[in-house]
Amino acid sequence: MSVTMPLETAQGSLPDAWTLDDVLAAVGEAAYVWNVDTDALHWSPGAADALGLSPNVAIDTASRFAALLDPDALTTRREAVFGSTSQDLGEGVPFEVEYPLNQGPRAQRLWVQDRGRWRADEDGRPKTVVGVVRRLGARYETAQQAATLARFDPLTGQLSRARLIEVAGAALAAGTRMRTPCSFALASLTNLGAINDAYGYDVGDLAIVEVSRRFRGAMRGGDTLGRFSTSTFGFTLQECDRGDLEVVIRRLADAVHAAPIATPAGSVAVRVAIGAVVAPRHARDTSEMVARARLSLAQAAARPAAVCIYAPDPEREAARRANMRLADQLVAALNDGRVRLALQPVFAVSTGEAVWSEALVRVVLPDGEIISGGPLAAAAEEVGLIHMLDRRVLDLAVAHLSRRPDAYVAINVSAATTADETWLEALYAWLALRPDVAERLMVEITETAAIADLEVTSRFIGDLRRRGIKVAIDDFGTGHTSFKALKELSIDLVKIDGSFVRDLESSPEAGAFVRALLALARELGFETVAEQVETQGVADLLKAWGATYLQGRLLAAPALAPIEDDPSVQAI
Repeated sequence: MSVTMPLETAQGSLPDAWTLDDVLAAVGEAAYVWNVDTDALHWSPGAADALGLSPNVAIDTASRFAALLDPDALTTRREAVFGSTSQDLGEGVPFEVEYPLNQGPRAQRLWVQDRGRWRADEDGRPKTVVGVVRRLGARYETAQQAATLARFDPLTGQLSRARLIEVAGAALAAGTRMRTPCSFALASLTNLGAINDAYGYDVGDLAIVEVSRRFRGAMRGGDTLGRFSTSTFGFTLQECDRGDLEVVIRRLADAVHAAPIATPAGSVAVRVAIGAVVAPRHARDTSEMVARARLSLAQAAARPAAVCIYAPDPEREAARRANMRLADQLVAALNDGRVRLALQPVFAVSTGEAVWSEALVRVVLPDGEIISGGPLAAAAEEVGLIHMLDRRVLDLAVAHLSRRPDAYVAINVSAATTADETWLEALYAWLALRPDVAERLMVEITETAAIADLEVTSRFIGDLRRRGIKVAIDDFGTGHTSFKALKELSIDLVKIDGSFVRDLESSPEAGAFVRALLALARELGFETVAEQVETQGVADLLKAWGATYLQGRLLAAPALAPIEDDPSVQAI
C-alpha cells in the first residue's frame, strides 16, 4: 500500500511535498490492509522501521506478523476482530487493541497499539481489515508490567484464572463467528496432597512449577495455559476439534508421566488427570466450558488413562435438570422458612432407651408435600448451595436444643462445610448465647467427606471437640478410611452404613463385613451405631455382635420437629 498524494494546507502544498506515508513514518505509525481470505497483509512503506522491527523480518501476511507476537500477549488483532460480538451494518466495525512484539533488533519487547475497522462478507464474517499500528514506548511497557502482575500466577508465571477464562471466552466467540471449534481443558495434580504431606509444601511448589513447564513444552503453538487453582491448570485450545483434542490431552498427560520430577528431597512421581470439552458444540459460554471440563476432570480421575472428553449423557443431563429443580425448590424453601427437621431417635442396645436423635432435612412444599433430605443434599451439593443448607440445619438444631433442655441432637455436615469458617463462626456465636448446647450436640461427617482432605477434617473435628461437641463418622464402610485414620481424627463413634445393615439376613458377605467392623471398633474403643435397622432379625444379629446403638424404622421412624423450633418463628 503506497499513498503519494501531497498534503494540502490553507497556503497550498507543503514545501517538501510530504505524503501521508511520510507523516505516518515521522510519527512512528504504519498503516495496513489485511485481506482475510488470502491472509495478505499490505503495509505503508517503512512499516518495519516505524514499528522498530528488524529490516529483514517478513510481515507480508497476517500469519507471519502473528509469529512476531510475544508469547505472553494477552490479546491480538485476530482475537479483536474475530472475537467481536458486533455486526457490520455497512460501515465496518471498529476495534482497538494493544499487544507486545518481541522481534526488534535486540529482541526487545515492543508494545504497540493497533486501531482499525473490519468489513464483513455476505455471511457476516470479517473479509477486509484496515488499520494503523503505532509504538507505545517504554512508559507503556512499565505500566503493562504492573498490570501483568495481576494477570499472571506468581508461582508458575502462567495466566491467572480470571485471564484464562477471558481468553477462553474470546476463543469461543472467534470459533462461533468463524464456525471453527475450540476446546477448554482442566488438568489436576491428583497426588499433590500426598506430595505435600510426604515432602512438604516447598517440594509441592517445585512439582507445580515443573508440571507447568512440561505442559508448556507439550502444547501446540497458539494455545494458552493458565493456573486455574492450587493444583489445577487450564488450557484454551484454538481450532481444536475432538480428534485433535484426544491427541493433545494425551500428549499433555504423557509429558508429566514420562519421568519423575527431581527435587531436593529426591525424585517425585506426579500424576495428573485431564478433562476437556469441545466448544461451541458442547459448551455455549465460558460457564458451560468450565462446568463440563470439571465434570470430565472428575471422570478422568477415576479412569486408568486419566483423561476424559465431555460427551452428552442423557441420564446425567436428566439428573442435572432434576437437581436444578430441587435446588430451586430448596432456595424457595429457605427464603420462605419451609425447611424443617425430622428427628429419628437412636437407641442404646444395653437399655433400649432413646439416647439422642439424628436431625434429617425435610422441605415442605407449598401444597404440603414433603421432600426428604437425601436428594435435597445431593442437589444442594451439585449446584453449590450446600453451605446454605448446612447453616439452616445448624440454626434449627440449636433452636430445638434451646427449647428442650433434655434433648440431644446429631446433625450432618457436608465436605464443603468442614472447610467453611463461616459455619464455625455461626456455631461459636450460638454457643456464646447458649453454651449448654455444646454437650448435647453431635456432628456427623460422612466417611467420603472425612477422607477427602484429612488435614482439613482433622482441624474441623479438633475445633468441635475443644468446645465439647461430639463427632461421628457417618456411612462408614463406603469409603476407604482405616481405623488408624479414625483414631488420628479423634472421633467419638462410628455409624455403619445402612446398605450393609439392610442385607445382613440375606448376604453372608455383608454379615462378615459388619461383624468385622464391630469387632475392630470394640477393640479400639469406638462406640458404634447401626443404621437402617428394619427387621427384628437384623436387630437381634446386631445385638449379638456387639453394636452399641441401633437406628431405623423398626425402632422409630423420623418425625417432623415442632414448628415452634424454627428460630424464625420466635427468637431464642
